Amino acid sequence: MKTRHYLYTAVLCMGMASCTDILDIDPLNSYSDQAVWGDLALSETYLNAQYANLWAETSKGEPFASYTDELYHMHDYWTTNVTMGFLNCDTYAIGYTQPVNTDPWYGYYGYIKSLNLFLERIDDVPGDVKERQIQKAQAWFLRAWNYHYLYGLFGRVPLVDHTFALDDKFEETRAEMDDVAQFIVNDCDSAAKYLPDVYPDATDFGRATKGAALALKSRVLLWKASKLFGTESREKWQAAADAAKEVFNLHLYNLQQIDVTNKEGGGEYSDLFLNPENPEVIFLKLFDPQGGAGANNSFLHQTPGGTGAQFNGWGTWNVPQGIADFFEMADGSKSTPMTNVTLPAGKTPWDGREIRFYAAFLCDGDRWGYGDDNRDIQFYLRAPGSTDEKNVSGEDSSEGIAKQNAPKTGYLMRKFLDPSFNTAGTLSHSTPWFFLRLAEVYLNYAECQLQLGNIEGEDGAKAYINKVRTRVGLPAITSSNVDDVWNAYYYERQAELMFEGQRWFDLRRWKKMEECYSKPITGVVIYKKDDNSKTYNFGQVVQQRDFAGTAGAEAHYWLPVPRYELRRSPLIDAKPYE
Repeated sequence: MKTRHYLYTAVLCMGMASCTDILDIDPLNSYSDQAVWGDLALSETYLNAQYANLWAETSKGEPFASYTDELYHMHDYWTTNVTMGFLNCDTYAIGYTQPVNTDPWYGYYGYIKSLNLFLERIDDVPGDVKERQIQKAQAWFLRAWNYHYLYGLFGRVPLVDHTFALDDKFEETRAEMDDVAQFIVNDCDSAAKYLPDVYPDATDFGRATKGAALALKSRVLLWKASKLFGTESREKWQAAADAAKEVFNLHLYNLQQIDVTNKEGGGEYSDLFLNPENPEVIFLKLFDPQGGAGANNSFLHQTPGGTGAQFNGWGTWNVPQGIADFFEMADGSKSTPMTNVTLPAGKTPWDGREIRFYAAFLCDGDRWGYGDDNRDIQFYLRAPGSTDEKNVSGEDSSEGIAKQNAPKTGYLMRKFLDPSFNTAGTLSHSTPWFFLRLAEVYLNYAECQLQLGNIEGEDGAKAYINKVRTRVGLPAITSSNVDDVWNAYYYERQAELMFEGQRWFDLRRWKKMEECYSKPITGVVIYKKDDNSKTYNFGQVVQQRDFAGTAGAEAHYWLPVPRYELRRSPLIDAKPYE
């Protein structure tokens, strides 16, 4: 594993990047409004706070994957508002750990308000013209970033590009779908015009670049071209393809090649997500080890009870059996759903899978824990009739909270976990979160080419699917049958972007949520016998989901506008909710 560097992370996220020692005198909130907008060093500090406040999937307790077939949220955290179809204009929370979960409308617009203020004031800040323009371009990107979530979650939203005084009338309406997309694209284009390819100063690592603006544009135009967002057309798919190509033409990013022979814990593939200097990363969230840039909660929610130095994880994010069945074998052949079986010690039902399987899961029998606490994970029960006192797992352990935190599905989420993190230390977990990376843009482009009918050739869909596929040791797709290539694409998009938040948006834009929710969340119950053999009972139903609820499936493809907003803003409509 590469050595990880956090000096620049702490510097950036604490608001000190490329600034003078002026920040050592007083905290930012001690400066007057006039002072902040009278010095480029202080306006940059204001901007740094916007980076520190970015919400990553690992900084909240309810990742978007919780609402898909990728995760079962064992402790709920109001995720059942989505998974059981409870959403309406009065019940609009999709979680309760962060503003973007408790109230996505308020959370994202609150962030946009801070950026609009910055954009209104930055032109009057004295100092170097180029530096001022780069700061402004970063704010355009960050505004686009937050609007793209509003677009992805609500579709039609008011396009607010300025702040309001207390006596101003709010007479905004929800813009049409394509107009929202164009607003975001315009901000991305404005940002890309002035943002550098790479910042020359290492302390600026983590700031938005030209590549980030263009990659975000690629994602938004892919959504715009998709079924959920309006009428599909060849022109929309071509625009999305062209946007992805703009990222490739920068020649700044590449997929890091890995050794796929060592699959333990996902091997080098797992390591990719721990390295902020991974050459495919386009935009990321940097966490400060001192905790100044928000908490990375992944260790708390991903690790099993009793693992780690003096620490019990909560095991919140359970992986369903369907995802374990999903991954292909190492030779590229399709796996078959696991069936009830008894296996001798040392054998498991999940042997022989491709490397991304082992990067995704913490399974019974895997090694986990830091230092002296590194041990076998135990997700089994004592088999009926067993007398061996060692045949106990976290499920019926005496390790305090370990019992209640044993996964209901039999699997926990490994991806993004750093096995070298000492949970008994004083520093916060600071593994970065990758918002945008090249593999996603390759897959965006492949989908566009499939929609345009371009399958073969170095610029065709197969070529870009295979770039992602062969990196993990799977054989290239050779079939030219359209259905085969689509199936390969769907597989690669889910396998490669597993748990990264994209599937929630993908299933919705493809209008496949009913299909997803028609299948129950299931798991495995494991029993250990006195001879150390284990019996695996698959298909145990953990949750039956309901996408339609009382509002109906068509309404639930979008989040509802909160009732309080409808009351104070009479020109904003509630559609598709009533």
